[in-house]
Amino acid sequence: MNEPATTSRIQINAEIVDNVDLAPAHPGHFRMTLDSPWLAENSRPGQFVHILPPDTNDMLRRPFSIESVDVSKKHVTIFYRVVGEGTKLLSGAAPDDMLDIIGPLGNGFPIELDRPAVLVGGGVGIPPLVFLASKLENPLVFLGAKNSGELVCVEEFGAIGITPILATEDGSAGFKGFVTGALDDYREFDKDSIVYACGPVPMLAEVARWSESRNFRCRVSLENKLGCGIGACLGCSIPIRDDSGDVHYERVCYDGPVFDASIVAFDLMEC
Repeated sequence: MNEPATTSRIQINAEIVDNVDLAPAHPGHFRMTLDSPWLAENSRPGQFVHILPPDTNDMLRRPFSIESVDVSKKHVTIFYRVVGEGTKLLSGAAPDDMLDIIGPLGNGFPIELDRPAVLVGGGVGIPPLVFLASKLENPLVFLGAKNSGELVCVEEFGAIGITPILATEDGSAGFKGFVTGALDDYREFDKDSIVYACGPVPMLAEVARWSESRNFRCRVSLENKLGCGIGACLGCSIPIRDDSGDVHYERVCYDGPVFDASIVAFDLMEC
């Protein structure tokens, strides 16, 4: 079981620095930078913020993983894809607008600098790995998506000196197939590697199985629908299997979103 997040969380108003539409390269994707000394100072890789969409009577917040932090500028950047009314409203927000935010929330990635790191990201699970990669020493990075339009943040990894290994299902960039196929195709892993993965549940389940077959420790950041974001509503609970095989449930928003892959009961989840 993960220990609950210990970083203090607060409700703040953060000013938008910019809100960039990434089309045509990445249609429907946006990168937003927020001015927030508190978030910049206290956020850790793998954590998220809960944002109230602007100009709405809809009181449900939306969760967004943190892509990067610039402590010197007091900036925090999130990356998002427009998928519903809340993110559509967010995409229309302008610089100098203020957003109501709770954060940082959740448990991030436990960083183990004594092990060679392998990062595996899929789709909108890629951006939070940029933040993680900036804290690691020369990690191997594998990124996968359906097509090149959904293969995001390649330039951001390049900016911190990392050249990712790419995979697309349609073959429009890099290896043709799933990112796990690119993992199988690579032959130079260190035997003591630790794997960090973020993306859709089917991908995480495959990465967990792949890691187990090679005796690699694996940490996964789970995506789920979040209601409250602070562990109260139980709507984001997932099945966890203990050493005896018994199953209990833990909350993605509070006990996670990062879990040791070995305890997640992927066979009981909808993949």
